[in-house]
Amino acid sequence: MFTFPVHPAELFTERARQFQSWGVSPSVIARVRDRIDDMWGHGRTGWVPVWAEEARRAESEHDWAHAAACWGAARFPCLATADRREAYARQLECFGHASAGLPVTFRRYALDVPYRRHSTRVTAHVYRRPRAVSDQLLLLCGGVDTWKVELHRMALLISLISGLTVAAVDMPGTGESRVPLAADSDLLLAATARQLADRTRCSKTALLGLSFGGHWAAKLALTGRVDAAIDFGGPIGANGTAVDVLGLPHGMAGVIGNALDLPALPDRADADRFSLEFSLRRQGLLSSTSAAPLLAINGTGDPYVPLRDTIALADRPAAEVWLVPGTGHCARERLPRVLPPAIGWLLAELSPRSVRRQLISRALRASLGETVTGPRHVAGEHEHTEAPGARMLTARP
Repeated sequence: MFTFPVHPAELFTERARQFQSWGVSPSVIARVRDRIDDMWGHGRTGWVPVWAEEARRAESEHDWAHAAACWGAARFPCLATADRREAYARQLECFGHASAGLPVTFRRYALDVPYRRHSTRVTAHVYRRPRAVSDQLLLLCGGVDTWKVELHRMALLISLISGLTVAAVDMPGTGESRVPLAADSDLLLAATARQLADRTRCSKTALLGLSFGGHWAAKLALTGRVDAAIDFGGPIGANGTAVDVLGLPHGMAGVIGNALDLPALPDRADADRFSLEFSLRRQGLLSSTSAAPLLAINGTGDPYVPLRDTIALADRPAAEVWLVPGTGHCARERLPRVLPPAIGWLLAELSPRSVRRQLISRALRASLGETVTGPRHVAGEHEHTEAPGARMLTARP
């Protein structure tokens, strides 16, 4: 693994809201932001030492959830240094303490999942509401820098409000994953979903993916290997090439390069290969007829993923697109409002009762205050003409 240029001040500007969503208190974020000026160093103003001090303070107060969140920030954005790997181990340890008092049944599964003619260990955090009778499993997957512990609050909320069995996993190339990120990582995620469904006695499976995890949500839905999926801000390569890694801001080229297990920052050849291999259009999936219901959601101001990657999915059968104006990657600024109706959409699509599905879908539109768009120019980037049956909604702020 390798380090790469990234300025802490710019990272805080981009990610402070994200750290807060993980459970880090705003006062701690403000305090460490003032102290840190070195991303990779080990001195008093280094990223890991400053965050570690806050994490240890939370540990001393037995505030295990906050300690886990702080250790998660300490290991951010990837495990490129020894102290970040140690911080990640501490995060998992603190999270183990915090999970003992959850208002749901929580289990940590270690699965041996087949992948490329071998098997690899996949660890999942599974949440199930007491006395829940649902036979539906939702696999929850983040991106290259947000892993299963960071998704804890979302997993818990979804489990409590929906009754779904929720399993949070690390995307290949991140967290506890033992294999690098690759264009066929969907094989591992699909097999993981099947094993977890068997373990939890669920008959239906769905995938909610955030950021790069949304790529896999779209791919598994388009290939019909889950019963429904939600893609929050996933890059799909709608124009035949995925995002240009070298043009991504805030050190993202280094984060993705580490997930791919490259020895150093991607060069142009690495970036071009990534762009071609991860395009779902080049894989023929945007013209595939095998599809499960898919909901694609993103902000119109995403600095990482082109808007056309979301809009293009509206042309697919059984797909729906929600655009959220005035928001960025994964519509993060409006996520607390958008997530509940998105889960409602998922429950409706998993329901066998078609009439109930239609009624709930209409209610979700009303709850978001959305208007159904016809052919229109969206955010000055993409001219879109709806296909028969396509549903594209723009959520009003």
